[in-house]
Amino acid sequence: MTATITTRVEEKLLEEIDNLSKEKQMDRATLLRNLIVEGLTIEKEKKVLSMYKDRKISMAKAAEMLDIDLWQMIDLIKKEKLYLDYSEEELKEDLKGLA
Repeated sequence: MTATITTRVEEKLLEEIDNLSKEKQMDRATLLRNLIVEGLTIEKEKKVLSMYKDRKISMAKAAEMLDIDLWQMIDLIKKEKLYLDYSEEELKEDLKGLA
């Protein structure tokens, strides 16, 4: 199911959008959909990393929420220069899931 949304943007921003859509050889609507998805992905990642950093969720839960595997989650944590908080208990629990 899809829905239509509308929004107002300033002329300068519209110009940038149109320039980028030409550069990427895609129509404006496709570009905007891609930008929305990318922006939502970034915001979700920030939220999950913040929850992980605040120890509200485990690394496994963070990976699950982002729909990535643990190795990708570890890479993301390293990239963001966060403390890798991973106990032996969590490792054992995660290894059970692989068997």
